[in-house]
Amino acid sequence: MSRNLAFSNAVGRFGLGCSAIDLRALDDPRGYVRAQLDMSVTAPEAKLMSTTDQLQAMMHRRQLAKQRREAMADADGAKVKLGSNMQDGAMAMAPGAEPSMGGGMMENDSEAKATQGSITKNADELITWLRLAAATEAPLHERLFLHWTNHFTIGAGKGKSSLTAGSFQREAIRPFILGRFHDMAKAAILHASMLYYLDNASSIGPDSKVGRIKKSGLNENLGREVLELHTLGVDGGYSQADVTALASVLTGWTVDLNPKSETFGEVVFRERLHQPGPKTILGKRYAEAGAEEFPAVLADLVRHPSTARYVTRRMARAFVSEKASDSLQKNLAKAFQDSDGDLKAVTAALIQNDEAWTAAPVKLRSPIEFLAATGRLLGQAPVRPSPKASLLAMGQPFLAAPSPKGWAEEDDAWATSDGIKSRIDWAQQCATFNANHVDIRKLVDDRIGGYFSDETRRVIRQGESPEQALALLMLSPEFQRR
Repeated sequence: MSRNLAFSNAVGRFGLGCSAIDLRALDDPRGYVRAQLDMSVTAPEAKLMSTTDQLQAMMHRRQLAKQRREAMADADGAKVKLGSNMQDGAMAMAPGAEPSMGGGMMENDSEAKATQGSITKNADELITWLRLAAATEAPLHERLFLHWTNHFTIGAGKGKSSLTAGSFQREAIRPFILGRFHDMAKAAILHASMLYYLDNASSIGPDSKVGRIKKSGLNENLGREVLELHTLGVDGGYSQADVTALASVLTGWTVDLNPKSETFGEVVFRERLHQPGPKTILGKRYAEAGAEEFPAVLADLVRHPSTARYVTRRMARAFVSEKASDSLQKNLAKAFQDSDGDLKAVTAALIQNDEAWTAAPVKLRSPIEFLAATGRLLGQAPVRPSPKASLLAMGQPFLAAPSPKGWAEEDDAWATSDGIKSRIDWAQQCATFNANHVDIRKLVDDRIGGYFSDETRRVIRQGESPEQALALLMLSPEFQRR
């Protein structure tokens, strides 16, 4: 049995690795992948909190913490006063007794603990996604999800965006992976997480009502990344003046953290923070229109030829290879422009392109892809050893990309000496915990043999134990690359 390249690309390049579900791809690999375009995009089943709910919970915790500090300060003051009164003989207490502060402080403490537990942890986001990835009948959707969350990166190591990075991906990316790029871009750029991550929530127009009083400066981070990383690309033909103008357009978009407000925890537009006057971007003048300015600019950015080229070039590199041909990239760019940024049409063009099926799998899986592929192989999420700690050890901490550029997309970006050692360690540990879940030798011989070369199957069969056989499979070239 020789390796079936079309089958391997169907479940690896366009999926997350081979599972029992993916055996449907054996007879018609392209048809199997194409059919997933017509499936509904599945949301995680777990009850994970929304961005608004988490921001509200965060502010509630802050209020409770402030109340506790004030109560402790009052208690300290009362003790000082009590000591003074006792010295004067004005009050007596039983030995060992403590001054009563009433039930309020204890109630606040209990409420604080309950609230603290209500915020969705990133570890829960990861386990939930790994379970979905292991069981989904549309792995193409999860491959697209990983790609687009990297395109619109939110790093979890920065302020409030750390709290809501997971909900950002669920709310701003997942619903649009087969929708319009414009809609995804708008949802992502104006999401609370992005506004915090790139400092737009605190950006104030210098000539706005607030800016004239506070003399606050304009923050250009979001404006720059919208042009450089989200739409046109670094060589897309924009200038520093365009960055400044777009940053001015984005002023006013912030997050309401006032607990007494009807929009508490939501993204809002504040006219008093917005830079007034017309703005010129890429040679086009946009009249002052407040909250309507950015949607108008974004519509033009999405239709710009540079956006089609940049967005689809990243897609070709991410799915096929950093050396994807000019022909493939032009084909995808044309599909993007002809469909007005319909990502379903662009993905269909990628699936229909012969290069995506004849090119050998050369991209080393990222650590999170490695975990997902293992989950599909086992038929369940690999929860031991800890997925979050494992990703950290392998150099890809969950929801914590090092910069707005996201994770590296080069074919061998993850082939560092430390990274490879960490993969080997994790594979061995994972095999110890999970070898009893699947008969690896039978699986390789009878069911997914076409995914592996004859040499790899021979090595796996020679494993001295089920644990060693599983580890050898996980570390094989076919399993490591897509």
